[in-house]
Amino acid sequence: MSMLAIAATLLLLAAPAARAAAPKPVVLTTEQKALVSRIETFVNNITTVEAGFVQMSGNGGFARGTLYLQRPGRMRFEYDPPIPYLLVSNGTFFIYVDKELEQVTHLPLSKTPAHLLLRENFSLSDGLVLTGFKEEGSVVRVEVGDSENTDLGRVTLTFNRDPLSLKSWTVLDPQAQRIQVTLVNPLYGKKLDKSLFVYVNKFDRRKE
Repeated sequence: MSMLAIAATLLLLAAPAARAAAPKPVVLTTEQKALVSRIETFVNNITTVEAGFVQMSGNGGFARGTLYLQRPGRMRFEYDPPIPYLLVSNGTFFIYVDKELEQVTHLPLSKTPAHLLLRENFSLSDGLVLTGFKEEGSVVRVEVGDSENTDLGRVTLTFNRDPLSLKSWTVLDPQAQRIQVTLVNPLYGKKLDKSLFVYVNKFDRRKE
């Protein structure tokens, strides 16, 4: 496992992709539209998720850890050792922490692909556009993009169909490498401590 590959993967999860052409919506059947409506309702009804995760990328990056998600706007990736990284979305910023180098990077959440999943209203008729749809047995994949800001790139959300649940999501980086995060034993609706989504830069404090 390459630590540089993991670091690049983390930044791609948090950073906007290269400028892309305006996304073109896909044409759905009546049955597919009904399924997409179920998915919209499911995502909007998510309050919290706690799960293990496995992260893989086309450049050989591989990592495990624990994910905490609270819609709207909040997410936390805690990576298992020896990976010294932490990702926190506090509703305004997506914060990338390198504990080894004692560096912290803040990016506006609204300018990252994570915003597509964490936005308050997950609606494919209001702010989002469906650019891909595929059914494979018990799995459904939907590719979504921002209807106005194409710089965010696109995210493919994979759902277990019955019962409906979020299985994974995939981000396409500017080099066309796929970065996939798969959830392991997700718990929905669990009360999460608010402090999970707050990051205080202890490195700055130590240097004062």
